[in-house]
Amino acid sequence: MTAIVQTLTDPVTAHYQARFAALRGDLPGADHGWVADLRDQAVSAFADHGLPTRRTETWKYTDLRSLHQADFSPAPISDVSASLITPHKLEGSLVAVYVDGVFSPNLSELDDLPEGLKLASLADALTAGDEGLGHELGNIAGLDQPGFAALNTALMRDGAICRVDKGATVDVPLQLLFVTTDGFAGETHFRNLVVMGENSHATLLQSYVSLGPSTGFCDVVTETIMGQGANLRHITQQDQSATAWHVGLIAVKLGRDSTFDSFVLSTGARLARNEIRVWLDGPGADCTLNGIALVRGRQHCDNSTDIDHAKGQCHSSQLYKNVLDDRARSVFQGRIHVAPNAQKTDAHQMNRNLLLSRNAQADSKPELIIHADDVKCGHGATVGDLNQDAIFYLRSRGIDAVTARNLMVRGFAAEMIDELPDDAIRAHLDAAITGWLDGMIAAEAVA
Repeated sequence: MTAIVQTLTDPVTAHYQARFAALRGDLPGADHGWVADLRDQAVSAFADHGLPTRRTETWKYTDLRSLHQADFSPAPISDVSASLITPHKLEGSLVAVYVDGVFSPNLSELDDLPEGLKLASLADALTAGDEGLGHELGNIAGLDQPGFAALNTALMRDGAICRVDKGATVDVPLQLLFVTTDGFAGETHFRNLVVMGENSHATLLQSYVSLGPSTGFCDVVTETIMGQGANLRHITQQDQSATAWHVGLIAVKLGRDSTFDSFVLSTGARLARNEIRVWLDGPGADCTLNGIALVRGRQHCDNSTDIDHAKGQCHSSQLYKNVLDDRARSVFQGRIHVAPNAQKTDAHQMNRNLLLSRNAQADSKPELIIHADDVKCGHGATVGDLNQDAIFYLRSRGIDAVTARNLMVRGFAAEMIDELPDDAIRAHLDAAITGWLDGMIAAEAVA
């Protein structure tokens, strides 16, 4: 008897395979062989691995079933006025604006780029067949890693390519502003590439905002290559609609004596995942990963980090905080891996959670994997509520209960923002925290 073996394909995987087959001829760069080959490799990897589930160890605390069941519709071209974009721009910065997944030069502020800085739209570069990208895209994010990198590579349409020349110092911050319009219900697959030349310096802010309620899905991958002695300060602000989905990956490779300093502020989306993978691939490399999530209602925010100390004499530091109200849930997963020959490693991580409601839930999973013996490594996590003695003290000074609580929350949240060196960025992020606190007061007034 001849045995018949039937291979079952996951419906979500089959859906995206069919979508890619329908779109492949219209995707940027379809006429260039290396682009088509890269997308085909991504589709093959996606078919092998699919999208992560809770059975995937690094995704065990984040349930994606609601995302998989959502029905995203093609996004029509939106006409957005500059007045709606202006409040979200970082004052005094260079700004590249993307509306519903498409670069908008008319809304951007990119005149007179500083010497040593080059910025281009990914869609334009793929359409032009820039072969230099073929040696960079996909090399750091890893198509076979659990997550959305393979799907992003297959369906990527637009994003930013930022290059800072060797020895260049860009004093003006660069903001990549990704905007979704009111009612947006589509998918955007952004791909960004940042290449820092040797001994270069720059500050980059990636902002994801919504102009009104939306139910769309933002999938973004940012690959960053750090040359020897390069220094990049990277800030992510995620403030999308509370009914949208956001999944982001930042993959960074650091060369000798380079520095990557990251801060993530997450206040939006019904489900958000901010993942950072860092390879310390040269002696003297240094990375600092800090972040805070402010969530309420039934929001879910997952901050996951994976730092690989591949070479010795490197340093990494992590501090992530979460503030949770109502039935919100936060996740922190921090993995530090020290290679066998990575002696003189110094690596530390801490997660602190502030619960404003008995129904809120914070999951914390710090992890150390150490294969060297001459190291200094540590991790920790705390979960608690507001200090009632401090609340009582404020109340005794005539401060009402809501204001007292907000002062405590602001102090907990703003501690790391106050350490950022750029005044405009501090003010920009502080305004986002103020908006979140004002929203909590408004929600309580309605209730």
